[in-house]
Amino acid sequence: MTQNSMLSAISENLITHQDEARTQLNVEDIKDIEARLETASNLTLPLEEELKILHQMTEFELGRFLLKNGGISGYWTAYWLIHGPAQNLDHPLEDWLINRAPAFMASRERYQIFAHHIQNRVKPGMKLASIPCGLMDDLLRLDYSSVPEVQLFGFDLDEESIALAKGNAKAHGKSESSHIEKRDAWNLQRENEFDIITSNGLNFYESDDAKVVALYKEFYKALRKGGILVTSFLTPSPQLDSNSTWKNFNPADVQKQKAVFMDIMNARWSAMRPEGLTRTQLEEAGFQIVEIIYDSQGIFPTVIAQK
Repeated sequence: MTQNSMLSAISENLITHQDEARTQLNVEDIKDIEARLETASNLTLPLEEELKILHQMTEFELGRFLLKNGGISGYWTAYWLIHGPAQNLDHPLEDWLINRAPAFMASRERYQIFAHHIQNRVKPGMKLASIPCGLMDDLLRLDYSSVPEVQLFGFDLDEESIALAKGNAKAHGKSESSHIEKRDAWNLQRENEFDIITSNGLNFYESDDAKVVALYKEFYKALRKGGILVTSFLTPSPQLDSNSTWKNFNPADVQKQKAVFMDIMNARWSAMRPEGLTRTQLEEAGFQIVEIIYDSQGIFPTVIAQK
């Protein structure tokens, strides 16, 4: 499914032109990745196999975006969580990424866990915030029929995500109750305002533990007393930690995932943290841990923390 057709499925009012520079690869881009792989001393798979995967990734839009950016946008997050799994994907590697890559599957399960726990806590008149919001599906797809006057807030630094989130809010009939704007998660300039903050992704893009604690402190400040933070963290893989919580996975899929994300993409979401460290960081920020819920693979745990 192409980018524009997926956008049309969300809403006729969404922007129809994406920043093509984010998915356009030139010959030099590919040569640079090839050179990096050819000089690497510890590839996960044989060089010939990784080069084959590299060229396969240039054949579909998601693959090109991942190669170009080393990470994922709000648009593509919505694609892999919601829209991609519903499609008959023609490219075998794209189908593998969406439907078999352990981290993508765990993130999709994490998304459902978030939805369940946020839905159960929403009450009339609450203010909910998604940071970073992406397309804000984590809030817009909840059921507010029995909880009137709930206000939704979405903060993101990505202009494309902000525009798409506003269109998504309109498609869900939530424009009037949604407030979506460009804002730095580390500088929200909000105090004692929100009843629930949901946040996924920022902590595993940030390798500096002090900055992660600073992020949690900003969330703490923005929440009302008794407010809830629903967040997650990416746990270390078995290759990195002998006490890894990962389970119920196909070892070949984990190997291939590591080759794609770490070797080929040089992914920016590489800050993995065990539960103990995440607990310590949240408690340092002032939070009380209410519950930690693991997905079935033990890859993307959800944390419920209270101010």
